[in-house]
Amino acid sequence: MIDTKIVENFNNTLQAEGLTIFCSESITAGLLASTIASVSGASSVLKGSIVTYDADLKIKILSVDPSIIKEHTAESQETTDAMCIGLKNLYPSASLHVAVTGVASLPKDDSYVVNKEVGQIYVSVMYKEQLHKFSTVCKPKGDDERNSIRYKAVEYIFDQITKII
Repeated sequence: MIDTKIVENFNNTLQAEGLTIFCSESITAGLLASTIASVSGASSVLKGSIVTYDADLKIKILSVDPSIIKEHTAESQETTDAMCIGLKNLYPSASLHVAVTGVASLPKDDSYVVNKEVGQIYVSVMYKEQLHKFSTVCKPKGDDERNSIRYKAVEYIFDQITKII
């Protein structure tokens, strides 16, 4: 769980700057928007979020070119950048457009192999017509590795957005 003070500070920063946010979430599966909405006053900053966990949704909703996913995988900076651009095209009136992908765990079968470390995340933020790109490895903690990674990803996104605004 993310400390309420961190969320309040993030939302207050956006409010003070008169900014709104719209998200496309893959690895976080809605946790980013849910965290923003977890404190009072979130409606003044959060426009919404689209969970595009499946590659087909990235293609159909956000207009990600299938060749990007094929060449770089759905969990790549290139795909995340394309998601962010698609998000801005879908809803241009938000101040911040944020997309996030990554690897929360390895598949249990060999149907899909990702040559990336568990915890690898990619974030793209469109702000003032400039695309900001970030990546890191969120080291899992405790027994619930998947959710540990997801929470760390949200905290990382908050930090990166706060730095660029």
